Amino acid sequence: MLKRLSMAHLGILVGVLYWPAEALIHDFIFGQGSFMDNLLGSDSNEIWMRTLISTMFIGFGIYARKAVVHQQQLQEQLRKKSERLHQIIDCTYDAYVSMDRNGVITGWNRSAEALFGWPRSQITGQQLDVIIPERLRDDHHQGIRRYQQDSIGPWLYKPVRTQALHQDGFEFSIEMVVTPIKSDGADEFFAFIREQEH
Repeated sequence: MLKRLSMAHLGILVGVLYWPAEALIHDFIFGQGSFMDNLLGSDSNEIWMRTLISTMFIGFGIYARKAVVHQQQLQEQLRKKSERLHQIIDCTYDAYVSMDRNGVITGWNRSAEALFGWPRSQITGQQLDVIIPERLRDDHHQGIRRYQQDSIGPWLYKPVRTQALHQDGFEFSIEMVVTPIKSDGADEFFAFIREQEH
């Protein structure tokens, strides 16, 4: 942030210092009169050129500063929207579970904690296999591979009934809707899950 602010103010600083800097150059490098003569010279063309260049630098600095402020405002708006979305997901009645293309759990809300018995801090980063009964894991892996090859899956976009595994080791019936998404070019999956009433 400090670097951005420094870059934004650089144009203004250069614009303000350009006039005396050019006077110093004419005095010490080119030997064309004293510093004060060059600084307060009466050559209209020289004054016009200095004024134009200084104004351009100052204008750039003001524009850069406004652009930085606008970018910061947009980032803050996105942050607030992201926080609100996470709060909504965390408070939904259905369990929310997301995983990456390798089957690693990346998302887990409070309802998922209650449904599966796993606290978010312990389950995030584990394989989804921990909530899938062992006899169903091969089908799960085959489904993931098929989707990665063909971008299709019979268990996508619609309610699917299956069995899940609780942290305590018992199985129970669930209904879930799984949706794939692309995130930074990689496949991810999220599901809303609820216990199936008998």
